[in-house]
Amino acid sequence: MEEPANVAGPRELKLRVLGSVVSVVLHEGVSPDLHAELRQAWSRCLDQCGEPVPLAGNSFLADSASHEERPFRATVSSVIGTAEVTGGTFREFASELTSAITLAGITAGRGNLVMLHAAALADEKTGRAVALVGRSGMGKTTATRRLGAALGYVTDETVAVDGSGTLVPYAKPLSLIVEEPTAPKHQISPDDLGLLVAPASPTLALVVLLDRRPDAAVPTVTPLSHAEAIIELAPHTSSLGQVSQPVSRLCGILDATGGAVRVSYREAGDLAAVLPTILERPAISKTWTSVLAEGTQPAEGHPRLHAGRSMLYKRAELLDAVEIPLPGGQGTELIVMTGQGVVRLTGIGPSIWHALATPCDLSGIAERIAPHIGLPAGYESRLLRSVEELQLHGILAHASSLDPVDLA
Repeated sequence: MEEPANVAGPRELKLRVLGSVVSVVLHEGVSPDLHAELRQAWSRCLDQCGEPVPLAGNSFLADSASHEERPFRATVSSVIGTAEVTGGTFREFASELTSAITLAGITAGRGNLVMLHAAALADEKTGRAVALVGRSGMGKTTATRRLGAALGYVTDETVAVDGSGTLVPYAKPLSLIVEEPTAPKHQISPDDLGLLVAPASPTLALVVLLDRRPDAAVPTVTPLSHAEAIIELAPHTSSLGQVSQPVSRLCGILDATGGAVRVSYREAGDLAAVLPTILERPAISKTWTSVLAEGTQPAEGHPRLHAGRSMLYKRAELLDAVEIPLPGGQGTELIVMTGQGVVRLTGIGPSIWHALATPCDLSGIAERIAPHIGLPAGYESRLLRSVEELQLHGILAHASSLDPVDLA
């Protein structure tokens, strides 16, 4: 049989992982037959471009277990550095190798790609792709196997979206439980499972949050607001905080895909029944506004304090902040990202945020928000709790004596 046109050496797998080149050099313990098995498993990720691997100086070495204890060994090299992978059995080694290769691709894509822990499949003709997002046990891999008979396989691990909304494929082997659940998963080629090949540059057209329920008699589709979707998506992202204006990027993705939906279902076949219709959802118009630039502004003129030693508050440094109008003109909500994560501000939260365009104390906040929302008698303790909660989430901070203030 003719050797594939992959330019790697005889003991090397040269892969394209989430757009980056990753080199896997196989060492002792990996026989020619096992090498061939790994090559087949990773066949759809083999790099055919001949691009050299840009190596970094970092090395991440495995533990010092003897070769007798962990005889299967390889090094995984990419632009981020080199890591050693070992295994006591071949199945354990192949599973650890998959994790190391995925980590190399994710780390190389930080800052540029919005990455979701999700599966994705794409229509072969239109290139429109669906991302299936959910925690372990929600059926992503099972759904991928079922849907891959009609839709092209993009990935079952990491959905990476570039700035144009195009998916960066990662058609890795599927990790399947073949033996007991505690045993290492087998790494099975999508070719061996009969999954269709996806278009080269699929476009993300639908984001589905999976909700697998044994009692779901029929599949149900529930549209989600951007705020609801982002709060649910955030825990399933990788390195989101390193993307420029991450919440805005997510909002843009949701606009382009017609907004996310939650699909409650029982079996993978139920998804196959509803996906063709919702995959055609049109894009929606932008209604949100980025307010990241609206940080605490210097006050004009000389500050005047309500009380000589009042506690002053200001907006904290955020990674991003987006304001979204509520239905029916009932005000707005804010989705902000701090170093601690993504937070949804409703109720009085957006008003407090806007009130702190310049630092002020609690009385100053009250004066600024009262004309817009009104304040009931005895509001002070409730307002203080709200401010302290925003502090706890890293959204507000204490202002120092060096910060410009405006308490008039």
